[in-house]
Parts: sequence; structure tokens; C-alpha cells
Amino acid sequence: MRTLLALLLVVLGLPAAAQQGLPPLTADNRADIARAEQHLNAIVTMKARFTQIGPRGEIAEGTFYLNRPGRLRFEYEPPAKTLVVADGLRLIYYDKELDHENQWPIAATPLAPLLAQRVDLGPGAVAVRKQAGVLRIALVDARRREDGVLTLVFSDNPLELRQWTVVDAQGLTTVIALSAVEINPQLEPDLFRPPERPNPER
Repeated sequence: MRTLLALLLVVLGLPAAAQQGLPPLTADNRADIARAEQHLNAIVTMKARFTQIGPRGEIAEGTFYLNRPGRLRFEYEPPAKTLVVADGLRLIYYDKELDHENQWPIAATPLAPLLAQRVDLGPGAVAVRKQAGVLRIALVDARRREDGVLTLVFSDNPLELRQWTVVDAQGLTTVIALSAVEINPQLEPDLFRPPERPNPER
């Protein structure tokens, strides 16, 4: 639990007193969570530019596609040689240079709440912070609390998803920031097919 508290201090900027324990969510917190759920459930498809900031400050950019439930694509621009696709069942990380891929069940990934048929943040929400027109909701998978924290960041009035932050169990932080967001555009199904590999036996 102490590790979880430390991660939340990082991603939410909680006061040092929070180290003694997380306060229970208030009625206002739960109202903000409900607003966020309503916003996310209205999004079936999305296209956006993304900027990724890695744990060592490395920056990558590209185009993000979402088709709920279960499908997404991070199409990285050169010099990155990476493609990330969720095909409805699996999240696939493909290294084009090495022609190598790793796969995980979507349910075992930090972005599972965003890919659900119905977005329900309540069970995983452990902290909410609203400040200066920005709403942050920290989520933890109750089955794997040691895996880290996913924080969704929204601009307020109007409420819009702007970025998310993943802090893993080692305290390493990855930020995905969205821009030029298109809500519910028509997307080609082929965007969410697993990558075609020249040497699939590898």
C-alpha cells in the first residue's frame, strides 16, 4: 500500500499528509467520476495526434486511433520503429526493426478501462484531483494493485480527455498527450488488424 501511495504522490501531486493513507472519495469526487464516464462512453471512435514522453524524457509522436470496445492503434512516426495495436482481444507491441512482437490480453493492460464496452471508472478510482480547470482521476486495478497507476487527465468546462499517465511499479512514468482530437470519425477496420510480419515464425 505504501508503494501505491508513493505513486499517487507522483501522479497527482497529493500533499505529504496523504502518505498516511488515501482519503475516501467524496460525493463531489464521485460526481466528477460520473461526468468522466459519461464523456468517455460517448466516444466510440477517436483519432488524434499524440506525443509520448517516456521515463527518461524520450519523446515520440504519431497518430492514435480508438474504436471501442477493444481496439486501438498507436502509429509512431520515424525515427521510431514501433507499432502498437489492440485487435479486440490482445494488445500487440511490434518492433519493426527487429520484426519482433509482444502480446498481452487487453484486460491485463493499463488501458483496459478505456477499451471497455462500457467505461466504468468507479471500481478502480482511488483518487480525484481537480485544480485550475484540470481534472485528474487515478485508477488502480484492484486485482493487480502492485502493477501501478493509470491517471486520466481531462480539461474541464467542457470536459475533454487530454492525456493519460502510466506510472509502473518501479515508479517509471510514461505520458501520452493528445491533440487535434476528432471524436467519432469513421475509421477503417484494417487499422486494428495485427501487424503483418515478414517473418512471423520469429
